[in-house]
Amino acid sequence: MKPIKSFFFLSTLCVLQHVALAANNKPVGGQPGKPAGGKPSGPVSGNLLEEACRQATNKDLCINSLKKDPNSQGADLTGLAFITLRLAAANAADLESHLRTLMLKNATGLDPDVQQGVQDCIDSYTDANEQLDDSVAALSDKKFKDVVVGVKVAIADSNYCESSLDGEPTVLADKNKVFVQMCENVLSVIKALAPKGGPKEQKYA
Repeated sequence: MKPIKSFFFLSTLCVLQHVALAANNKPVGGQPGKPAGGKPSGPVSGNLLEEACRQATNKDLCINSLKKDPNSQGADLTGLAFITLRLAAANAADLESHLRTLMLKNATGLDPDVQQGVQDCIDSYTDANEQLDDSVAALSDKKFKDVVVGVKVAIADSNYCESSLDGEPTVLADKNKVFVQMCENVLSVIKALAPKGGPKEQKYA
């Protein structure tokens, strides 16, 4: 994905998330969009994080990444879903950038098979970014099944990258693993969110 497109994509995510928080923010004891007591919203509650990350493969990663994100303050499950998508997209963009740098620095030194594997990984993460972009639009429309499909395709892209470099010693294996876990964080939040809103046919089962 080109840098300009990545910037536009991440900016769009931030805008959508801001809209979601503004529309859905309803702290306990307060009115929608108006924190209780007129004070700024505090850190996201531990109970909400527990609910959001209950089905995450790496529950600690899920909770800690959301807790550290400043946009999680006052967020509901919809806001947390947008945050997990943004974090997964940022991770994919970082991986794609890392791979492109690797290719440029070793254009003539890489074994042809390894070079092809790296190119396959670049293509895979380009597609993963696009899938996550589509998932943002789907989440905005409460089309939870479409979110799940997009995220699962992004996971498949990462797995294909891993298989493309099978047998080659690389730190990319750990990076791929983290990306998959971040995508699984999205799926965990969607499972918690889907039963709470949207038409029956759009719920994620």
